[in-house]
Parts: sequence; C-alpha cells; structure tokens
Amino acid sequence: MKRFIILGGALTFVIVCAAVFVSLFNKPTEGDYRLARGRAQVDTENYLAALQTLRDIPDAQKGGPEAHSYLGAAYLKLHLYKAAIQEFEEAIKQRPRGSDPWIGLASSYIELGNAQKAVDEAKHATEIEKRSVEAWIALGRAQWQLQNLDPAEKAALKARELEPDNSAVSDLLLHVYFDQNQADKFLAELDRNSKPSKPAQDLAVRFFLAHGQFARAYDFKIRYEREALNRSVLEAQLALKREPSRMELVPALVKNLVKLGRSDEAIHAAGAANGPSTLDLELGKAYWMTGRKDDAVQAYRRASATLIHKLSAEVALAAITGDIKHWEEAYRAERIEQDYFILARIEDLLSKASPLVLGFIYRYAGIYEPAFYNKAAEEALKALNDDPKNFDALMTIGTAYQRLGRLPDATRYIELARQIYPTRGEPPSRLASLGLLVEQKDPQKIVQLMETAVKLEPNHAGYLYNLGWTYDQLGETAKATDLYQRAIKASPLTFEAMNNLALIYSNSHQPDRALPLLEQAMRTDPENEAVYANAANYYVHQRDWKQALQNYDRALQINPAGALAAVEKGRIYLEQGETDNAVDSLSHALEIDAHSFDAYMLLSSAYEKMGHIKEAIAAVEEAQRIRSGAPEVKAALERLNSRQKDSK
Repeated sequence: MKRFIILGGALTFVIVCAAVFVSLFNKPTEGDYRLARGRAQVDTENYLAALQTLRDIPDAQKGGPEAHSYLGAAYLKLHLYKAAIQEFEEAIKQRPRGSDPWIGLASSYIELGNAQKAVDEAKHATEIEKRSVEAWIALGRAQWQLQNLDPAEKAALKARELEPDNSAVSDLLLHVYFDQNQADKFLAELDRNSKPSKPAQDLAVRFFLAHGQFARAYDFKIRYEREALNRSVLEAQLALKREPSRMELVPALVKNLVKLGRSDEAIHAAGAANGPSTLDLELGKAYWMTGRKDDAVQAYRRASATLIHKLSAEVALAAITGDIKHWEEAYRAERIEQDYFILARIEDLLSKASPLVLGFIYRYAGIYEPAFYNKAAEEALKALNDDPKNFDALMTIGTAYQRLGRLPDATRYIELARQIYPTRGEPPSRLASLGLLVEQKDPQKIVQLMETAVKLEPNHAGYLYNLGWTYDQLGETAKATDLYQRAIKASPLTFEAMNNLALIYSNSHQPDRALPLLEQAMRTDPENEAVYANAANYYVHQRDWKQALQNYDRALQINPAGALAAVEKGRIYLEQGETDNAVDSLSHALEIDAHSFDAYMLLSSAYEKMGHIKEAIAAVEEAQRIRSGAPEVKAALERLNSRQKDSK
C-alpha cells in the first residue's frame, strides 16, 4: 500500500512538473498583452492609443491577422478609409476565413460610397460566418445604399432572426421602408422600438412630414425630449424660487413649458419677467394653445415687429386670422427658421385652403422637407391658371423651382414677374441670385440686377447686403463698406453684413470698430449660431484663441451638426500645439461631414506633428479623394513620403 502511495505521489509530481513546463512555453507574450490592450482600446473608442499600442507589438507578431484587423478598425473609426482597407486586406491575405476583416472592408466601402464593392465584401462575410449579425447588417446597409431595397430588407430580417432586439437592424429597416414608401411596415417597425435612436427619430419626423401629418411630426420630435425638458423646468423653477432675480432663466423656462404643453404655467412665468420681447413668440404659442386668440395675435405681432422670429410669427398670424397678407409678409422675413409648433398648427388648413394659400403652406413646409417644393409649385400653378399675373404665385413657383434645382424654369417665372411688376425689387434680386448658381456666370449682369433691386427698394437690408458682398468679392472695399453700413442701419439682423464689415475693419487695423458690430449681433439674436461663428472668426484674426474657442463652442452647442465650427476649432488647437485636441475636434468634424477637405488636411498636419507619418499620409490621401487636383495635396504627399523614406 505504501508503495502505491509513493508511486501516486511521484506520478502527481511528474504531471505538475509537466504542466509547469508547458505553461512556461504557452505563457502569453508581451505581444499578446499588447494585442489584447489594443483591442480593448478599440472597443472603448480610444483609437489613437490603440494605434500606438498596436504599433509597439514586437515584429514577430505585428504582421498577424488580428493586429491588422484591429488597426483597420481604428483607422475606420478615425475616417482614414484607405488605410483601413489596406489593413483589412492584409488580414484577409493571412486568414481568408475570418469574417471580421470582410465586415471591416464592407463598412469602409460603405463610407466611401462604393456600395457595390461593399455588397461583394459583405457577402463574403455572410458566407464565412452565417450567424454574424454584423455581417448581415453590413450587407443590408450596402444593398440599401445601392437602393436594392428588397435584398436590403431580407438581409436586415436575417440579422433580426439572429438578434431580435438589435437597434441597428431596426434603423436599417426603417430606412428601407421609408424609401419603399411602405407606411404600414414603417409604422409597425417604429412601434416595435420604445427607444429609437436619434437618426431613427429624425427619419420618423421626415416620414410624418412627407405624409402631411405635421402635428404628429411635432409630437414625435419632442416625445423623447420630455424627460430632459421636465428636469430642466424643475431645475429652473427651483432656482427662481431661491433667487427670484435670475431673470436670465425665464426665456428657456417658458420655451420648455410650451414644448411640454403647460401653457398656463408658461404664461405665468413669462409675466414674472415683465414681458421681454424675446418671449413674444412663445407667449403667442401659449395663448394659442389656451384658445386666447386675440392675445395670441397681439403677441405674434410684437414678435414679428422685432424681426428675429418674423417668419414664424407671420405664418402663425396667417393661420389664425386667415389674412393672406401675413403670408406675403412671412416671405419678406430675413431670417429663415424652423418651428415645428407653428408647422403643426397649420396642418388643419391643408383641407380647406385655396391653391394660392396651399402654395404658401407647402413653400413653408419645404423649409422642413424639400420635397414639399414640388407641391408648392403645383398649387401655385393652379393659382396662376386663375390669375396669370399673380405676383405671389409667380414668385412661389420661382422659389420652388430654384430650391429643386430647376434653374431655367425658376428663371423663366421670375423673369415673367419682373416684366409684369417692373417696380418691385424682389424679381431682379432673385434673378441675380440665380445668376450666381449657373456655371456660366455674367458678373456685369449680376451687378446690374442687384443695383436695380437696391434702386427699387433702397431700404431692403437683404438687397443692400447682396450688392455689398458682390462689390466685396470684386475688391471694391469702399463701395462694399457703404452698402454693409446701410444694410446694418436698415435691419439689426444682417449678421453677415456685420461680420464682413467687421473683417474689413479688422483688416484695416480698426478692431475697435469691428468688435461692437459682432457684440450687437450676439445681443440681437443670442440663439443664432452664425453670430458666434462670426465672432469666433474675428477673434481668430486677433489671435485671441481662448475667445475664439469659446464662441465656436457656443456655435456647436446651438447646432451640433456644424462641421465648420469643429474644423476651425481643430485649426486653433493645431496652432496652439494641442495635437490630441486637434485630432478629436477634426475627427468630430468628419463624423458630421466625411467630405471636408480642410478637416483632412488639418488632420494630416496634426498627425505629422505627432510623428505619425503613416497616418498623416493616410489623411492627405483622403483629402486627395475629395479634391484630387489640389496643389497642396501634391505638395503634402511629396513632403510626407520623403519623410517616411528618410525614417526608414
């Protein structure tokens, strides 16, 4: 018995030693750790760090398929599509039966707009891994991009079989059903998801608009904001209770209460602020909701008189009073804005309005959904059949065709309006604008038309600005300055005139005259992103980077989809040597607009400063894709390729 115990102990000792011996050989290497870390950084969206980690993998493992796949994923997320494709293709060479690189290739080609190539690569992925949800989604997206809607739907439904609650599948199906104009399927898919993504919400709003359901579009637009709105209202109410003097909180409070449908509370809150003019539009909405139409009319008239919200106020007045003159005034507004509350309120007019009013309504709806310009033209043409000289019908048709890109048709109707109404300034002004859109421009004729518009209506700020801008482009600064000054005197809303005049003053070493113009614009319309972008441009010229960044941040806060502000932030960070911040800002710009030439060129400079020459070249190659003949692209590639060659 003792002999068996000794033998068993010896055997155990041998097994343990063998296990230790094997583990020594199978111990994860430094490269394995770095590969795992790189993957984790990609998964946590820390793409720059992932690039650095994956570059530092020892040469023996650097060329492995996993490393190439993770590098490809990082490049894809950094919008360096050609570099991503190269990495994915290398991974496929080494391991053709892996589905992830094929999915990466498909995603890259989708971003580049090469949908057929994306379909081919995604099909490979689905053949290799038939239960890959990502592969079927990629195939569906590529088919949808090609407008092969039936195959796109089949691919999405296959992905749903594998993962029923995948939100990307729902988004894809909504886009397919929207394009197929399958209302029942679209609504069923929308009802299936209690928390649709923001793109899905936006698509649903477009769906309801396209079907003339303006009120439902408005309801859907604010439905998913309600939780945040209620929280914001409560915070503002508590703050005002503690500090009643904080009147700066009232405008946002009133606006949020109106969105929530709490009209009586909105009226009460606005009254506590002694009726500042900035609240008149929101007060008009609150009175309208409570049935106090006379009070609503007075509030909207005040809002229109301040000009900032003239378009919305006049449309509301047209709906309440039925007076067509308010529609005419609406289209003399200088500032175009969207207000889904106002749009929702005019839905009831669609069933009883005359063709001319329907033309006005659809012209207004075209601001939200351009397809409505077709209906605007159709209704205005009906009105023109009854009254061939109707000015509003002619201009509505001209506007609609211009927005639809039918420039010869637009020119024909606006020219007819000019001949019938030779004393009105709008037709020559509009013809000049059309002249700027055609390929064969006639500068002399454009200037003559603009001068005619100004002579006919010498106090129209828009006409004054347009002529001033034209002279500015021609280098006639003195004439431009005079016209900009007249435009600003005519209207406080001519922000571009203020900006251009401020630039003229700044370039002529008169900054003390420039800044007050920009500050005036910000006081006049504090919710307009353009005024902050203009101020930021001024501070850039003064090399006041802190103020410039603050104003660009404010512009992005108002409009998160403003790619230009993000690009300019990246430019400032680059100027300051903050390359990490520059890359972040420029990557954000490319998420908004993947065809931003300036973003890619600046991104290349940032990578070059960081010593990432390969990525710098990749960014320039993306810029080359957008603007192939640009001389700065050729110069950058020559310089960077030389640096890369020298480093080897």
